[in-house]
Amino acid sequence: MLHRNQIRSEGSRFKPWRLGGTLALLLLASACGPQASPADGSEGKAQAGTGAYPRSIATGGKHEVVVPAKPERIAALSLDTAEMALELADPSRIVVAPRSLDNEQLSVHAEQGKRIGTKITGATKLDPEQVLSYKPDLVLMTTIHDGEKDADPILKQAGIPVLTFKEWGTVRQIMDQLDLIGQALGEEEKAKAVTDRMKSKLDAIRNKVGERQAASKPTVLVLSPVGPNTGPYMMGPDNISSDLVRLAGGVPAVEAMGLSRTTKATIEQMMQADPNCILLSDWEGKKELAFRELTGSPGWSALRAVKEGRVRVMAAKQLVNANPAVVDSIAEIADFLEAPSGLKEEAGA
Repeated sequence: MLHRNQIRSEGSRFKPWRLGGTLALLLLASACGPQASPADGSEGKAQAGTGAYPRSIATGGKHEVVVPAKPERIAALSLDTAEMALELADPSRIVVAPRSLDNEQLSVHAEQGKRIGTKITGATKLDPEQVLSYKPDLVLMTTIHDGEKDADPILKQAGIPVLTFKEWGTVRQIMDQLDLIGQALGEEEKAKAVTDRMKSKLDAIRNKVGERQAASKPTVLVLSPVGPNTGPYMMGPDNISSDLVRLAGGVPAVEAMGLSRTTKATIEQMMQADPNCILLSDWEGKKELAFRELTGSPGWSALRAVKEGRVRVMAAKQLVNANPAVVDSIAEIADFLEAPSGLKEEAGA
């Protein structure tokens, strides 16, 4: 759902035969609202003072996004952007969000999300015509999946301000991009309060793990589905989980393995890497049962992490999905890495 290089779904790409209807909606939207310059980056800052509209937000690319007035009809089309919007704005201001927001294993704002009346399929099946029908005055989205990439230029042509993000791969990016969203929503003070809390927690974690010797840093493999019924994947270095592992004092096993992206997990690769620790991302509340494809393999019990009891299940919202609450996960991961081995000695040893 939130991971780069997910298996491409040709059936989910934008359908050319729908272009006529989309163009009609574009003309209607353009007639009803001011034009906004496209956003093609993920970092920057607002060029207007607090409370002032219209405001231009530089996103790190060649263009700026013009937000003419404080948004009251926000379309948060990706789970990560919906999570960030709900950190700052009342759900009544969000007219449409992804269905994944309702999953308590995936979202830290599932309860708040219940107050958002309209949920749609995002990611690989995002339909720009459907989005435009809700008449948003601001669109927030992350372009990782095919559907998002296809919808992005169409939505930008509609004259609606669109803040597009490419990734949320580090805690630093979460803080920087949350500030941008705060500026767009007119909620700078709330955004600053959230990022200040995040920074404070990060400082405490750095002090805690700062004395760990480089040679003693354990390798940590993160396994997760990347969508419903996809099976386990080894999460790549651009997923937020790698940054959490690093900040907790570990080494992402995928980096030690030389993998540059999220990759389907095989027991053979895992046995070759033989990580010190394994973290399992739980999407549906099934815990280790969701990983029986791997855990049922004879090679699983031979892994060092398994033999030493260094396997832990964490909810996806704690580990692989970007949101401000992941800073709390760093302390949990650090404690896990520092805990004594769960290895049980043989009787009489």
